[in-house]
Order: sequence, then structure tokens, then C-alpha cells
Amino acid sequence: MGESYIALQHHYGISKVEARAGLAKVLASGLVAPLNGREILDVLALDSGCGLMDWLIANDYQRSGLITLTLDHRMSSLPGCRRI
Repeated sequence: MGESYIALQHHYGISKVEARAGLAKVLASGLVAPLNGREILDVLALDSGCGLMDWLIANDYQRSGLITLTLDHRMSSLPGCRRI
């Protein structure tokens, strides 16, 4: 999903907000499903705080029972993240 998000912005000039909305629409349609479950739809709906890639990384690590170590202050506020 992260690659699609970046590709929509870089290659097609779509804004971050529009890219998130488009991905959410595709995932909500039932044609495809996010690997980490429907909670990713909630992440796509967020419009403040950390970026989508930070959320996806943190969510993936948390689902694996791991802590995400980061230098980023905003990312460190996510569940399962710790600032180093």
C-alpha cells in the first residue's frame, strides 16, 4: 500500500489527501483487502499527526509483537513506537 501511495503522488501528481481517499475507497470496496486488516481503513482516514508510511510501518511491527524504534518525535507517539 505504501508504494501505491507514493506512486500516486509522484507519478500522477495526486495530493496526499486524494491518494489516501482513493486507497480507502479501493480497500472499502471489497475488491482487495489490506494485509493488516480493516484497521488500516481507520489509518487512511486520519489527516493529522504522522504520515501514512509511519503508521503503516508502526502497525506492521506492532502486529508482529515488535517495538518500532525511531528518531522521529511524531512517530514515537504511535502505539508500539519508542523514540531513541
